[in-house]
Amino acid sequence: MDPPPQLSDVFDALLSTRWNVDQARKRLQPVPGLYAIYGDADAWHDLGLEPRPENALYVGKSESSLVGRDLTTHFAADKTGKARTGSSTVRRSFAALLSDSLDLQATPRNPGKPGKYSHYALTAAGDARLTAWMHERLTLAAWEKTTGVAQPLSDIESAVIRCWKPPINIQMNPRPLQRLKLAREAMARQAAASALVPGNSTPSTPGRDGSGEEPVAAQARMPRGPGFTPVELARELGKDPKTVRHVLRTRYGPLPHPGDRWGVLTAEQENHVRARLAPGT
Repeated sequence: MDPPPQLSDVFDALLSTRWNVDQARKRLQPVPGLYAIYGDADAWHDLGLEPRPENALYVGKSESSLVGRDLTTHFAADKTGKARTGSSTVRRSFAALLSDSLDLQATPRNPGKPGKYSHYALTAAGDARLTAWMHERLTLAAWEKTTGVAQPLSDIESAVIRCWKPPINIQMNPRPLQRLKLAREAMARQAAASALVPGNSTPSTPGRDGSGEEPVAAQARMPRGPGFTPVELARELGKDPKTVRHVLRTRYGPLPHPGDRWGVLTAEQENHVRARLAPGT
C-alpha cells in the first residue's frame, strides 16, 4: 500500500536511520513529531511474534517533545533512569508480552491511591529488567513536525498505523494483536490483586475504566473464575510457571508457532492444571 503523497516525508523519516538509546540521546530533539520503535529478531521472538525486524513494532506521537515522550517516558533514558510504565502504554504492552520471560509483576500506578489498574506499573526490579531489555533490543526512528505542516499529529499518526499495522499498537490498528489485549488485561488483574494484599492500600470501589468491562478491583474481590495466565496460576499454586506450561503442553499439545505464549487459560485448562498440581494431589 503506497502512502499518500503528503505523508511521503513522514514514511521516509521513519524508515531511515534508526538509533539505539545512546545514539538517540544525541539525535532526538525536544520538538513535536512521530517516532517508530523497531526490534531486532530476538526482540520479536521474545515477544512471541514472527520476526520481521525490518518492520516497526510500534508507532507513536509526541505533541510537545520527542525527547520527553520517547526517551524519558518510554525508555527511562534520562539521568535518573526512573521508569514510567504507568504513564507509558508501550512499556505496558511490552511488559504484558514479556511478563513470563522477564518475571514482571504488575502493581498499581499510585500505590497510595490505587485504581485505574489498566494503567498498571511494575515493581522496581521488574522495571529495571524491562528497561534493560528495551535498551538492548530496540532502536528508534523519528520524524520531526515542522511549522509548515498543518495536519494534526494525531491524523498523521493514525495514517501511519493504519498503513503499517505495527503489532504493539492497539488503538487505530486495523489488525490489533488479540493476545496483547488479553495479556494486558491479565496484568491489570494482577495489579488489582496486589493492591488487595493485606498491608497494601485497599482501593475504594472505582468506576468503569473505559474498557467496557467491570472494574478490575471488583473482579479481584470476587472469587476467581476462568482467566488466569500460567504465571498467575503457578503463583497461586506455589509452582514454577514452567511446570504449569509443561502440564498444559502434555494435555493440549504445543502451541501452533514457535515463540507463541499461553495467554489467559480457559476454564477447562485451568481446572486440568489445578487437578494435576493442587497441593495433596
